[in-house]
Amino acid sequence: MEALYLEKQSKSNFEDYLYKLNNEEPLGYRKHNDFNHEENTNTVLHLYYNDNGHIGTWTKASCWIFEDSLNKEVV
Repeated sequence: MEALYLEKQSKSNFEDYLYKLNNEEPLGYRKHNDFNHEENTNTVLHLYYNDNGHIGTWTKASCWIFEDSLNKEVV
């Protein structure tokens, strides 16, 4: 599964975009804390899913989508 990086945007704009790409069907959501023990830092990842699997990730205004799991081609 290859990720497509999108330009920086707010979490709500990204969620709206994913919702449209997912044919306006409800999205699954999970928040994950990724702790880096070497740097003693924590990054919160917001993960989005549909029936086909993982479709997107947002963190600190950076976002990625996973076209393989979407029902629609990204333009």
